[in-house]
Amino acid sequence: MMLVALLASCGEQSKEKKTTHQDNIIESTPGAQTTGDTGLPSEVRQNEDDRPTPAAAVPKGAVIIATDIVTEVIIRPDPEGDPWEVEKVAGYRGDPLVEAVFSRIYEGTLTVFDYHSGEPLSPSDVKKIEGEFKNDRSKIGKLSFTEDWYYYPAENRIEKKAKSVTFGYELYNNLGKVYAYRAAFRADLQ
Repeated sequence: MMLVALLASCGEQSKEKKTTHQDNIIESTPGAQTTGDTGLPSEVRQNEDDRPTPAAAVPKGAVIIATDIVTEVIIRPDPEGDPWEVEKVAGYRGDPLVEAVFSRIYEGTLTVFDYHSGEPLSPSDVKKIEGEFKNDRSKIGKLSFTEDWYYYPAENRIEKKAKSVTFGYELYNNLGKVYAYRAAFRADLQ
């Protein structure tokens, strides 16, 4: 912020210099066209792995602040453990999501993928995975979402777009406590 004020006070207006938009410092390239909404070059919006993101994919007025970021939520925390973990998910009501995903898999209208290899799983593959957990979907204790996050500077708000969800089954130690989660599969949400 100090740099911006210093440059502005010195009268530097070169396109090769950094420009600001809503207190964000953004690199500009010489001759690049910028959008009126975000101030970002319209043809160069990069993902974290340097793949260009088409400007059309970014909602109007938004700036991408994260792509393919993973948010994990333990939806069945130990009630005897950290009270904050329990409080964080007090509003969770995800059974319809879980049931709908499984229904669509078995109806053949949703293809899910192996979490590690990315290979498609057949309904019979998913049946085998469910069998490992005695077909008890209440043992799904963790959800892992892959999301894109957008910031709308004019509105000072953030929007998250979930692209996929991975279901994680609880694994228990010899004392009957959850010690980890096994990824069952990834379901794309788009």
